Amino acid sequence: MPLDPITVELVQARLSSIVREMRTIIIRTAYSRMIIEGHDFSSAVLTPEGDLVAASELEQPTHISALSWSARSLVEKYRGDIGPGDLFLHNDPYTGGSHLNDVGLFYPVFEGEEPLAMVGVMAHWQDIGGMVPGSLSGTARDIYQEGIRIPSLRIARRGLWLDEVLELLFANVREPADRRGDLAAMEGACRVAERRLHAMTERFGVKTVRAALDSLLERAERRMREAIRQVPDGEYAYETYLDNSGDSSEPLALKLKLTVAGDEIHADFTGCAPQVLGPANLGPAPATTATFTMTKALLDPAGPINAGALRPLKIIAPLGSVVNARPPAACGAIGEVRRALESLVVGTLGKAIPQRLVGDLKGASNITTVSGENFLFAEFPAGGTGATAGSDGNNTMRNFAEGDISSIQPVEAAELGCPLRVERMVLREDSGGAGWRRGGLGLQREIRLLAPRAQLSVLSDKNVVPPYGVRGGATGARNRFTVIRDGREIEPSALPGKVTGFALREGDVVVERTAGGGGYGDPLEREPEAVARDVRFGYISAKAARGVYGVVLENQSATMALRERLRAERRRFKVIKGDESQSPRRIVEIAPAAAQRLDIAEGDLVEIPRPDGPSLLAWVRIAPQLDGETCRVAASALAILGEGGSVVELRRA
Repeated sequence: MPLDPITVELVQARLSSIVREMRTIIIRTAYSRMIIEGHDFSSAVLTPEGDLVAASELEQPTHISALSWSARSLVEKYRGDIGPGDLFLHNDPYTGGSHLNDVGLFYPVFEGEEPLAMVGVMAHWQDIGGMVPGSLSGTARDIYQEGIRIPSLRIARRGLWLDEVLELLFANVREPADRRGDLAAMEGACRVAERRLHAMTERFGVKTVRAALDSLLERAERRMREAIRQVPDGEYAYETYLDNSGDSSEPLALKLKLTVAGDEIHADFTGCAPQVLGPANLGPAPATTATFTMTKALLDPAGPINAGALRPLKIIAPLGSVVNARPPAACGAIGEVRRALESLVVGTLGKAIPQRLVGDLKGASNITTVSGENFLFAEFPAGGTGATAGSDGNNTMRNFAEGDISSIQPVEAAELGCPLRVERMVLREDSGGAGWRRGGLGLQREIRLLAPRAQLSVLSDKNVVPPYGVRGGATGARNRFTVIRDGREIEPSALPGKVTGFALREGDVVVERTAGGGGYGDPLEREPEAVARDVRFGYISAKAARGVYGVVLENQSATMALRERLRAERRRFKVIKGDESQSPRRIVEIAPAAAQRLDIAEGDLVEIPRPDGPSLLAWVRIAPQLDGETCRVAASALAILGEGGSVVELRRA
């Protein structure tokens, strides 16, 4: 007999309430600022086999998929040996985790001796051991340098803690008392969830609850398949780049081909860069996470978040690539690589549904750690989000795909617990990508060290390759992290955005400049009144208003004339097909005369705007044999450019 749909809805509401209560408990009882202030954790209810059943909109997608992968991993390892009161830890990227700092706690829930569900919490532990305080290093060479790897480990049996296991674990992390407090908060949330699940079975009956869980998954699958049917069938491709590996300055290519066929989407990441000797690698879960998160956000944002909605998606992530690396590759930069994959999915799927395109955002987790004797401060500096057809981007946000996570640590929290003083925090003028709709602004935050000495570590992306614009919109400003010492600004690392244990002195000022979001549409089409307002608010400079947007403040006729001149000055090139380059970078060849007109040189990064999608980014190669009106790209680039790609504009990115 089919379940009453009202009963299914009531079970869904109860499950959502359970997850929200778990969040509240953790925020109130955890020890780490990263959890209390940053909300870098997630809670979920899963089936006994580890499939996601319930999560709130406040959870982090990275954690949600990793919770499910990790739960399935532990079920496989301990099958037949899981009982009431057991607790398990997991953080291993290679068996479903994200990076080592994201520690998952799993608590199987039983009715008598029969499994009913599993509840889980994944939280960013501020330190998990490794080569630097905070564990995340931009120059880690293998996973052993990033901390303790926990591939499904029982830490309690039948309600009794395995103290020897915990003693070994906490002897190898910094701030062990805080880590114990975080674990206790996670465990408390799981035990409350167990009581709520038992109350639900008392209300509805065990059989009804189990049937409702199955129904919720089936309903989400049907809804997602119907949303996919609205997308035109076809193959769609795009590519983007990571700044570097942390070991070399060479950018890393990320490529995707999406095939839409009826009510299914196949995502093939073949062509992504091979795994690297640095932290810019992923285990098997995040490629699925990125595909699911952005496909659902674009096609079915209001639907339930569970494993049923994932069923219509098929993902290929080649083993040995940066999107599915082999051990012992370092995996600390999940926030950078996964976010780049999300941008890749949006840019690829956007070709099929251009009306839903959004400019790229500041892109990376930007995790910045300042640590010294008896203190550890870590935060994820916020940046701008991309513009859409309906609005400008948002200023100084984390991003749209990370739930309730907060990236701006309150000044009071930073200064109360650490010898630091926040001296400046402002919106970063001209950082939002120009467009008919402007990208959101990044921030500039300056933090002075008051202790005799400390270390600075940064793990970031979008310091070299900026957030892309869409449908003619410009790229956003890049991230940049520097130190002011004795009045002079210095670079803390030879590789932008990858800093490991840089020695800070008393009085040094850490400067965080975060990226802006990509613009949407032609900036010369933006309403002059909106440009004037941006100047008044300090979002853009008067120079940018004139030179980028073509607006002469308070002079409409002069604005029209200036815009006509700027349009005429745009450099357009006839595109011819060249050979596929052996370089890992996308190459565009132009003549020396063309490079001189554009004021660009060999190796500079340029963007090729597209009317129906994100800009294509490429590096310049000077080709003396070409004439000044022609550029040459490989056939694979022409396939991405699509219709209208026979004549293109080039501009500095």
